[in-house]
Formats: sequence, structure tokens, C-alpha cells
Amino acid sequence: MKTFKEYLLQKQDLVFEYRKQRYEVHICDVAMFPQGFAAICQCGRMEGFNMIVDIGNGTMNIMQIHNGKPLVKSLITEKYGVSCCIKEIQHELTKNYTDEVPEEMIEPLLRGNKSNSSKGILDVTETIATRYANEIMKRLVSYGYKEDLMRLYVIGGGGCLLKNYTDVVDKEGVFFIDDICANAKGYKTLAAGYLKVVLTRQTGGDSE
Repeated sequence: MKTFKEYLLQKQDLVFEYRKQRYEVHICDVAMFPQGFAAICQCGRMEGFNMIVDIGNGTMNIMQIHNGKPLVKSLITEKYGVSCCIKEIQHELTKNYTDEVPEEMIEPLLRGNKSNSSKGILDVTETIATRYANEIMKRLVSYGYKEDLMRLYVIGGGGCLLKNYTDVVDKEGVFFIDDICANAKGYKTLAAGYLKVVLTRQTGGDSE
């Protein structure tokens, strides 16, 4: 983490333009937080044992939280994002169609929009997506998920696969965070708290 922080700080003075507005920024410091933790940092104290799974397009990130504190050693990143599922569906559908079926046609199906597709495409998608979603659950168990002993928080766009192709959505203690901006909002909250602590230390009192 130290090396990555140094990398981010190697250029501290930035000049750029956004929406026709010029900005000059000086980066004083960098704060880093575990992937996925930001998205659930506003979910309360999170007492006991909890697990986060953040399913993105390219990767799946897993981490345990005990009494509100992330267990850094439990952080796992696997290259098993939604793109793996989509590519397998594309490969299977290519056997039946002359041209490759684009991702843009498959993604709505995984989210539950099945109104404009043939039964053949729907059957292939459901079979592979179900297998993929069940594999995710098996991996969570292998990394310490115990349904009766901990809460599970599912975040990221790939969460729709667990919601649509497994029965986990009906289980007690499983929570889906559907806000696609959850991580960004969480990072803002964590950064504000970090900045308050830093300012308090510098001033020797209350930063407010």
C-alpha cells in the first residue's frame, strides 16, 4: 500500500479542464480504504461477523468485517467478474448463430429484461448464469461465508446475478446494495472523516 500511495503522489500538482471550467489542484495527501468497504460504511456498526462481495465486470472482491472493522487479511480479489459469465454465454450462442452476439444484448438479460429475446437465447443465458451464480456462492463459502453465522452484503453490478439466478435473495441476513454510486458516496464519507481527524491533530483540538 505504501508503494501505491507513493505512486499516486508522484504528481501532486494537476491542471485540467472539466465542463469548460479550468482547475488547478494540489494533492496534499492520499487516503486508501479497502475495496468494497466504502460501499457499506454507512450501513451502521455492523456488529458480529459480516462478509462483503463486490462483483464487478472484471473482478470479484471479498472481505470480512468483524464488529465494524475490516479484516484486511481476509481481502480476496478474483478475476471472476461478470465478463466471465458473458463470454461463456457469447461462446455458447455463437455455436447457433453466424455472428457473435454482442455484450449489449446479453447484459439486459442478466438484469432480468427478457422481453425481446428468443427462448433459445433465454435458455442458454439462464443455464450459464445460474451455473456462474452458484459458483460464486461456492467460492464465498470457501472463503469463510457461513450463512447462519454472518451477514452477507452484495454490491456491484454483478449482484443482479445472485439476485436473479440464486435463492440467496430470499435468505435472512443477505443485503443487496443496488446503488451504483455506493462506493463513491462511501469514499466521500470516509475521506471526510479522515480529513477531520488530520485537522484535529494539526490544530490540537476540535476541527469544527
